[in-house]
Amino acid sequence: MRRRSLGFLAVLAAAFLAPAVLLAQGGRRDAPPPPSGTTIHLDPNEVAKQMSSSHEEIVDVNNESTLMKYVKAFEGTRQPEDRQQIITELTDFCVQRGLRPSPDLAEMFLALGLEARAQGRIPDYAEICRYAESFDPDHPLVHLALADAARRQQGILSGPFFYEALAAVVSSFTNVETRWLALANLALWLRVTSFLVLAALALVLLIKYQAQLRHDIQEWMGGADNTLVKAAGIIALFLPSLLFLAGYWWIIYWAGVFMLYARWPERAATAIAILGFVTSGAFAIHCQQQTYLAMSQPQASNIRCYAGRIGVGLDASLSAHTGPGDPLARTYTFLLANRYLLHGSYARAEGLYQPMLNGGNDAAAVANNLGCIYFYENRYQEAIQQFGKAIDMKADMAPAYLNRSLAENKLFDFSGAKEDQDKAQGLDKRLFRASKLRQADDWSPVPSWIPLDVTRQIALRLETSRPGSISGPLQLGGSAVSLFFRPAFSLWAILFWVVFTGTVLVKKSTFFARACFKCGRPFCSRCKTSLEFESFCSQCVHLFIKQDGVSPEARLKKNYEVESYNRAQRLQRSVLSLLAPGAGHILEGRPFAAILILALWFGAISALALGAYALPLPYPDLAGTSALRIAAAVAALIFMAILWGGFGLPLALKHEPPRLGQAGRT
Repeated sequence: MRRRSLGFLAVLAAAFLAPAVLLAQGGRRDAPPPPSGTTIHLDPNEVAKQMSSSHEEIVDVNNESTLMKYVKAFEGTRQPEDRQQIITELTDFCVQRGLRPSPDLAEMFLALGLEARAQGRIPDYAEICRYAESFDPDHPLVHLALADAARRQQGILSGPFFYEALAAVVSSFTNVETRWLALANLALWLRVTSFLVLAALALVLLIKYQAQLRHDIQEWMGGADNTLVKAAGIIALFLPSLLFLAGYWWIIYWAGVFMLYARWPERAATAIAILGFVTSGAFAIHCQQQTYLAMSQPQASNIRCYAGRIGVGLDASLSAHTGPGDPLARTYTFLLANRYLLHGSYARAEGLYQPMLNGGNDAAAVANNLGCIYFYENRYQEAIQQFGKAIDMKADMAPAYLNRSLAENKLFDFSGAKEDQDKAQGLDKRLFRASKLRQADDWSPVPSWIPLDVTRQIALRLETSRPGSISGPLQLGGSAVSLFFRPAFSLWAILFWVVFTGTVLVKKSTFFARACFKCGRPFCSRCKTSLEFESFCSQCVHLFIKQDGVSPEARLKKNYEVESYNRAQRLQRSVLSLLAPGAGHILEGRPFAAILILALWFGAISALALGAYALPLPYPDLAGTSALRIAAAVAALIFMAILWGGFGLPLALKHEPPRLGQAGRT
């Protein structure tokens, strides 16, 4: 109704303006026409638009609807010069309204790009994606779309494809909307990788030391060599899994129980693997909790402020807490006003800001945001006054100095603007970079948002008190230490390793069985009374060291046993090295090199299994993550081939039998 009234007034103004022009020309009806090629046009709608600029939202005209009109105009033309003109006007509009960067606009262009791709217009698809990048250079979906376009135009192995895929990964960690979800994917990848590394270590320890464990069990049961004793040794190897019927238990149990027999470097490497397993689990739970909170109010709306999202549809729940008497009224009112500010509904935002100017710790931020509204409405003197109020309330508020300098520039007060800019730079050297202000033409006022930590704590408090809130390992709240015990089997991994390693420290080294360095036969203190040549069994001491009166038959039989043992060791090393480069290094007595190579190998396998992003990005499915999955798969396969050829195959083809590392046997 207000818009129609203003339009009617504009038409009346135009009707009275035309005779006035004629009178100004002398009042003659036969006044000379304007020069050829010149058109005098008075658009009443344009006049009405200018008159109602401060009340646009009343007639449903805001930043969102205006951007959509520009995009529809872009969609309706195919001429390059017309498209470029629209892009230029749209860029100017975004700069004037502080919408730099503008993720919503970038996604609108991505939608147009997908239409071009569906129609087979791949060059147009790539060009439109570049336009989208100009409006939000750090948007993950934009880089995913650019990677997809590069793959279609130049192939999977092209440099632009991998560059854009890498840019999508990096931007997903820096983007405020995707940061925690990207970290949750990273934590999930680390969890899977660390578990596979721990599984490989446990398997190799089983291969190396299972004979010694069974020998000890036989000795502890009286030394008899019968079926019952042998069965007891097998049961001891798989005891937790038999009790709980879970394969997970094999790995956790073996990583602990074989600490009784492993060398100290192997124990240290296993401790590193267990630490990675436990830490990655705690990190995964923390990231998933933060991702959950990022979707809860008021954190969700506050994140949208930091992301520059102009839509307010998802923020309707904020109004439920803006009534008098609500303990969160001021926070939610300020947040809702911020959403209207970004949306371009300036009258509504101003109506919420004005009552908040009196009192409150956030009054300076309120005054600063009011100044931003006046700046966008070209009311520069009023904007300067509001920025000045913000500075009076908070003398070290760098954005207010910067904003006031921008308004002073509009009023040609260049000396005052330079002074305020220098003051802002002196107060916060990161302000220009943090606000993504690259050059003077792109500068627009910087609004003040609520710190994300504040709304995160509010969301945490509301969610933990809400009936039916998240439960189980992902339950919110609790101490940070508890995160290390919530993931599956983390507590047992720590407990087993501590118990068995503690047993080693308490018991003497001769309490547990050892393996002969020469033939691999297990022996204990009962089997060998002399501590001389403790790395060899009694038979090998007499046969290969003392050489004291052993019969030729016994020597021949022992040589065959040694050769069989060496052949089995070579076979084990070859198979392990081919299946998992790095696993064979443990048999060589190099556990720290092994754990590094295994981490790289299983990290690539985890990337293949998870497809880079097991948890999808919280965006509309505009570009998808197929390009990222393809890039991750190709990079993982290339990396695995390098590891296999550089570390796995050479060790598998090695002729000398592994000697378990001379240094590792001390």
